[in-house]
Amino acid sequence: MLWTGEAAALDARRSVTAAATLESFRLVEHPPCGSDKLLIEEFFRVEGFDPADLLVVRTNSLGEVIRKPVSGVDREGRVVYAYCAPRGFQEGVETRFLTPSGESTPVLSHPVSTSGKGVEKSVTPLLGLHQATRYRQFADKENPEKKGTCCWHHVYLNHPWQSSGEEISELVLPMRFDPTLKPEGHHLYYLFYSAINDIKFYFGLQTNLKLRGKDHGVGAIFSRWESQDPNDLRTVEGGFHEIGDYEGRFVSVRKPFVPESGPMAIRLTTRPVPGDASHLWLEMALIHQTDTARRVEIIGSLRFPGPTLRLTKKLKISVESYSLRSVSKASSWRVPFFDWFVEAPQVNGKPLAVKPEVTFPELAPRVLRVTPRPDGGVRVRRVGLINLDEVEPDPLSDKK
Repeated sequence: MLWTGEAAALDARRSVTAAATLESFRLVEHPPCGSDKLLIEEFFRVEGFDPADLLVVRTNSLGEVIRKPVSGVDREGRVVYAYCAPRGFQEGVETRFLTPSGESTPVLSHPVSTSGKGVEKSVTPLLGLHQATRYRQFADKENPEKKGTCCWHHVYLNHPWQSSGEEISELVLPMRFDPTLKPEGHHLYYLFYSAINDIKFYFGLQTNLKLRGKDHGVGAIFSRWESQDPNDLRTVEGGFHEIGDYEGRFVSVRKPFVPESGPMAIRLTTRPVPGDASHLWLEMALIHQTDTARRVEIIGSLRFPGPTLRLTKKLKISVESYSLRSVSKASSWRVPFFDWFVEAPQVNGKPLAVKPEVTFPELAPRVLRVTPRPDGGVRVRRVGLINLDEVEPDPLSDKK
């Protein structure tokens, strides 16, 4: 099923600028397939496209369509499409390769069979695509020590504003998700980044909040650098904290929450530290708004030095795919559908009515569409030709 608004433009966007040829195939005894099946490995030479961007689209003789992101290539650079089939299997199929922008190779018709060729005992080693070509985006001037092994930042929205001496008592980010924010197997982080009194901090919403390596569903996170002091954080019931140094010295508070439909907001509010005029707490809360009620949910607090708090860095908004530990999860086709509306940030109750600057990291897959508004708001949405639910999982990709 094509997404709304995509079907009419499909033919106009698709350009046949590449070609695929089937060079050979192998039959393999592969225990995960079972004793009554063999693994078929088909080797395609695809010219004109980056294999890391491709989706294999297969149609069998019954008209059934299977879609799988390309998970690897062999040492000769050929795309390897592998699947289990019964012994004695024979069928004609059609194969093409598709990019998220709609470009496609011509349809290739060819037969497949599990008979008539020798059977091998080991699968073809695959060379990972996405880690090698996509994860280097963090080796930048600001963080030269970060090589990038975990995530993609898909877009940056920079608000060309920072405090010029104004004391910050409250920062509010109104937003709405369509559909409602929900857990996804492919982790997304909707994050905000800035600095207070020259101490960098970030906060936002994650689709799969982690604690000791385990997912806890949708949650909120609030972190600051330049500290590993447990006295610089305060959790709430149902929340937890993390102290570490794997991305610089930091303290963090986190809390799972149940997503609700309708408008919501992230709010940061300064609070006094009893008996200590040289520090202030910055409390993070979620505001859930319905037609009839408003509910405030506290996430936790972080302590910052200074009798007053001022923003000393431009406010940056981003969307990140994180915890991409396998080739299959790192595919750009695994970025789930979302539609995120962020209203103009509010500082001390006053909206920052300035259109944000939009930049796209060079090495991240270009799968988001961003529509900034003059009033400071912005819409960020996943674009593409197919729904994530229509992309078939590839259980063999991680077993090889």
